[in-house]
Amino acid sequence: MTPIAKLLYFKSVIGPENLTISQFTTHQFTYPSTINNTLHYFLETHQKSYTLQIKQARQILKIRKFVPIYVKKDIILFPLKTQRAPIQYYINAHMITGLKSQGPQTIIFFENGFHITIDSSYMFIYKKWQESLTLSRLLQ
Repeated sequence: MTPIAKLLYFKSVIGPENLTISQFTTHQFTYPSTINNTLHYFLETHQKSYTLQIKQARQILKIRKFVPIYVKKDIILFPLKTQRAPIQYYINAHMITGLKSQGPQTIIFFENGFHITIDSSYMFIYKKWQESLTLSRLLQ
């Protein structure tokens, strides 16, 4: 991955196959697996363990649900939906430049001008974003 192509988010896809989309600043890549398997693989490529990262974040932040995952200095992923939700998102907290409330939905803006609309409240996403940035600062 070049410095230009930075990870924005992972998103699961509903369909006959289990697929996960990883959106970068310059392109999109589709993994032929569930979002959990993709996250495990992604962390392994960065010499990290999914279970250990979750455990460490829970201990530091003292939270149980929607726990952020520290991958490296410029990649910290936080979930926006439960594990059972049909469409799951894991957003890279370092790439967010802003949030905008639009009724029950929230628009997330990224560094490259790209944006997505999520069916979650503004306060929930803002809180998880701030928790992720806090975890990043504590682990650096």
